[in-house]
Amino acid sequence: MDLNDIRENYKNFEDWKIEKIASEEAGSLRPEVLDILKAEIEKRNLNLNLINIVDSQTKELTESEFNEYCGILRNHPCPKCKSKTQKINATMVGRVVSMLIMTNYDKSLKVACSNCLDEMHSKANMKSALLGWWGIPWGPIQTIRSFIFNSSMKKNNRTEKPNEVFASFIISNIGIMEKAKTEPEKLTEFINRTNNTI
Repeated sequence: MDLNDIRENYKNFEDWKIEKIASEEAGSLRPEVLDILKAEIEKRNLNLNLINIVDSQTKELTESEFNEYCGILRNHPCPKCKSKTQKINATMVGRVVSMLIMTNYDKSLKVACSNCLDEMHSKANMKSALLGWWGIPWGPIQTIRSFIFNSSMKKNNRTEKPNEVFASFIISNIGIMEKAKTEPEKLTEFINRTNNTI
């Protein structure tokens, strides 16, 4: 798609779509497309903080910026139980669902407080135990693999420092983390969307 087509598309997008691109997708855009995006933000008189959000995704992340984003997310209320008493962390949850000869084993990212992450692992194990084992031949094998995977991931739910999954979440979502400085509710919305994806 050439730049004129992109410019036309951006012109026709609603404000929420421009904000979503600025917050979640700017890091993957070509520099000339970023210029079109910034021009559209300015032309519409959208929150100029969106330009900082775009810029934050295209520059190298310093250690102090990373630590600042970690602090924002770690101290954010849990999106599931709304508690502020535990630090937020992240994990991967494995789940198996079988239907006769088909077995589907998927892993999904979850972000929440330690108690909620533990609960998510338990629910995934229960679902796998009920629906995963009866696909022949892979159901029982994948179900056991998911139990082992969840048990191993669960050990990192209560780490004092952010775990590797948490760090990856931060690095992959710099725009959202930057936006959370002024609009923390957007971080909650984004985490809820992430947690509901399977």
